[in-house]
Amino acid sequence: MHRQQRRSRWALSIALAACIVLLAAVIPSPFTVERPGPVVNTLGEARIDGESRPVISIPGAKTYPTTGELNLLTVSLVGSPEHPASWLALVPALVDPSQRIAPRSDFFPEGTTLEDREAQGTVQMQSSQAQAAAAAYRALGEDVPVELTVAAVSEDGPAVGVLQDGDVILRAGGSPVADFAGLRDAIIAAGAGSELTLDVRRDGAEQSVVLTPAVPEGGTDPLIGAIISSVYDLPHEVDISLSEIGGPSAGMIFALGIVDQLTPGDMLDGRAVSGTGTVNDHGEVGPIGGLEQKMWAAERAGSDLFLMPMGNCADLPKRVPDGLQIAPVATLDEALDAIADSGAGKPVAGTERCGAVQ
Repeated sequence: MHRQQRRSRWALSIALAACIVLLAAVIPSPFTVERPGPVVNTLGEARIDGESRPVISIPGAKTYPTTGELNLLTVSLVGSPEHPASWLALVPALVDPSQRIAPRSDFFPEGTTLEDREAQGTVQMQSSQAQAAAAAYRALGEDVPVELTVAAVSEDGPAVGVLQDGDVILRAGGSPVADFAGLRDAIIAAGAGSELTLDVRRDGAEQSVVLTPAVPEGGTDPLIGAIISSVYDLPHEVDISLSEIGGPSAGMIFALGIVDQLTPGDMLDGRAVSGTGTVNDHGEVGPIGGLEQKMWAAERAGSDLFLMPMGNCADLPKRVPDGLQIAPVATLDEALDAIADSGAGKPVAGTERCGAVQ
């Protein structure tokens, strides 16, 4: 009798546990899991439409053989508005230091879909590739002229009815603008509520237009309400072939890969270097998201050196992968120096640099 009761209780407990697991597997949570994503060797090849293509190719330029791996790092997200992560899907992240659980709104603000995020990532990737190519050529001493072109005009912004898609901005406030940073400086110097004259080239002819910069809701600096695209006149076009990877965080690695191909000698000498960081056309390395996940991806890829932005020093986790040599850098030149010093067996400034700036 007592044995049958115990068996019944055990059966009930097992059934109850099974129900809880089943519910946890099907009930959506409001969280997203961020974890290490694919690692791509930018000196190797990628499969595009069923064909193998070099990740970075520079047609028409004299290039040099390379060895080793120069890895760009990515993160994967589990849990989107269309496909939310279940409560059960969160469990592995509780015990895996390479994964992070965060509110879904951190990755998908209200009203943002997975398609929206992917589209934004594609635009950011294209921009990062162009800036990386410009930064690489300039690091090699080449002149890289740039044109600032109006890509889109924001609705209800100061540029509505003033600027048009395709306008090339030549001068701001009477002074030539050499790059986007110069344009931003001119807009900020004009200030919100004051008229700013822009000289543009439209349909092949120059003309002057006047608009009044304004500070958007929630912003701090005045803007003109237009998306500006930088179009670079490169010595040789650079073709970067990747699919299903978006965002700007591979910019520094792209620039390093271009420099490696255009430079005699073997920059990596067979080693594996991984890294992450945006880069602008002047070679300044900027911060990215998912630093911790990318560190673990670098460790799992067998990296001899991991390059990270100085701007991410505050994001360094308490636990980092054992044996991973980490080099925070602020510029493309610093990244090149870190690779060279590491390869030569010289000391490489590590995370102690972060303590000096925090």
